[in-house]
Amino acid sequence: MTKLTDTQLIVLSAASQREDHLLTPPENLKGAAARNLATKLVTLGLVEAVAVGRDQPAWRTDEDRRLGLKITPAGLIAIGIELEEYAGDGDPVGDAVPPPGPHEPASTGSEPRHGSKQALIVSLLQREDGATLDDLVRATGWLPHTGRAALTGLRRKGYDLIKRKRADGKTVYVIGGEQRCERGGAPGVAAAGAEARA
Repeated sequence: MTKLTDTQLIVLSAASQREDHLLTPPENLKGAAARNLATKLVTLGLVEAVAVGRDQPAWRTDEDRRLGLKITPAGLIAIGIELEEYAGDGDPVGDAVPPPGPHEPASTGSEPRHGSKQALIVSLLQREDGATLDDLVRATGWLPHTGRAALTGLRRKGYDLIKRKRADGKTVYVIGGEQRCERGGAPGVAAAGAEARA
């Protein structure tokens, strides 16, 4: 697989967090640089051109049509997001991305695939001490923004994530007490950080 640049990873990660999964053109890229970024991502199959409305980010205007870029299932995989997190009904890109609209958290009854990076993150967050963003980055090899996107994905799946500060000032994320017990973790953590829920 092609190694992606930081800019490519940032725009793909940001798109994965949007409900419409459209890429927003970076403010610091104009003209040829923005076109080159778009062309590269389309060529790699990580995004596809789609017609967009007036209130959605557009990368190009052809005649009277506004065109945007939408992340594809391959794009989600390239940034380390499992397609099961995005299973939707009737989406034109292979049911991998949810349709636009309110996103309801999924039931937490579905466990991450054994051996996946998401399963690794869940196991780190189930520890009594939880995990910092640095812990997640070190364990997965992801960039920090991708680690944050994974935390958002877990929240959307219905995980009760608690955010608290350690004595050294670092932010720690922990899966809530009841979910930790159901999944084999230690109980009693939810009360300790209930006031600091994310």
